[in-house]
Amino acid sequence: MVGLAAAGVAVGLGIVASLPAQSEVDVDHPVPVSALTTTTLESPSPDCGRLTAEDLALSSSRTETFSTRYVLEGVTGEVALPVTGSHAHIGVFVEDETAQATLLTPTGGRLPVESVPRDVDPGTALSRAEEAPHGKLEATPRGVTTPPGLYRLRLEGGGRSGEAKAAAPRATVVVNDDNDLVLHSWLTDNLVDARQTTEIHVQVREGGKLVEKVRAIARIYHENGTLVLERAMTGLGNGDFGLKIRPLQLGRFGKVILDVEGVTAAGMPFRRTGLLEIASGVAGGRLMRIVGERLTDQGLEVDLEYVVTRAGRFHARANLVTSDGKPVAWAQAAAEAAVGRHVMTLRFDRRLLVSGRLLLRDLELTDVTEFPGVKSPTRIGTYALEQALQ
Repeated sequence: MVGLAAAGVAVGLGIVASLPAQSEVDVDHPVPVSALTTTTLESPSPDCGRLTAEDLALSSSRTETFSTRYVLEGVTGEVALPVTGSHAHIGVFVEDETAQATLLTPTGGRLPVESVPRDVDPGTALSRAEEAPHGKLEATPRGVTTPPGLYRLRLEGGGRSGEAKAAAPRATVVVNDDNDLVLHSWLTDNLVDARQTTEIHVQVREGGKLVEKVRAIARIYHENGTLVLERAMTGLGNGDFGLKIRPLQLGRFGKVILDVEGVTAAGMPFRRTGLLEIASGVAGGRLMRIVGERLTDQGLEVDLEYVVTRAGRFHARANLVTSDGKPVAWAQAAAEAAVGRHVMTLRFDRRLLVSGRLLLRDLELTDVTEFPGVKSPTRIGTYALEQALQ
């Protein structure tokens, strides 16, 4: 298989059709805070900083990608290639070096192509074709104009006269439309605990406007390249298509390939391919609650209770915002912790604080014992700081 940046293969997932399941709630037998073990690694100063609007936006667990290209694998014979941009790049990789690949314009003329070295990216991501031991890569020159319409690729077998008829040549095709018709795909949550659900979403925008005449397919692979599931995504309205997944068999890393086709506002067919990478696992710790807050001479301190079911290293982070959502500060802490209940303390420097009511937001605990880290299946979205700031 050709190794494509736009068409990588991925790890297997379990799919659920219902609403995302809530995490199993631990039976909580509260213990006096004084009896809990404080495990925050000591630091000479608070690990915190001023929070910007950009930092606050990046705090979202959402992972997103944008694509103007599409990929067709295992192509034989003749296939239509819809092009909506006037400067599209088309690349064709054929493992049979004797095969003939011909690109035809919407009017039937020949589209020029040139041979491209295997270590050069012709604008289509086919430069990673080195995973196939043999083959040739051809692509349209970058300066060629491509009037929108239906192009065609015709594949014909090579071979020498007198030889037995060979199998039909197969090709991988990547078309980079390179225009304002963009596939936007995202995961609502990444680094998710495998016991939780996350959602895959896709939208297509043309010149910023949502395209609703769309059909989207998600192909989910195991990390060894085996296709695990292929599922049509559900239309959710307003051009949004979604699929809920529970990565029970995901392993540590995985990818989802999204094949989208539809019709533009002008009635022209189009294709797009998206790629999402998913990291998952089972966290060895679970965030429980906030058990203390206080204002000291140095600043604001917030104590978090968490339960460890597998000893390791844990990292906590939270944002501090005003009551109307304006960014104030962030803080983080880390701890090595054994099995049991523990407290970790986040410290916000007093010089970063502002007057008025403050909220703690985006509070997450991550098990970072191994790479990549895995988030606790429980988190605290918003917490109003009342006692310490009165």
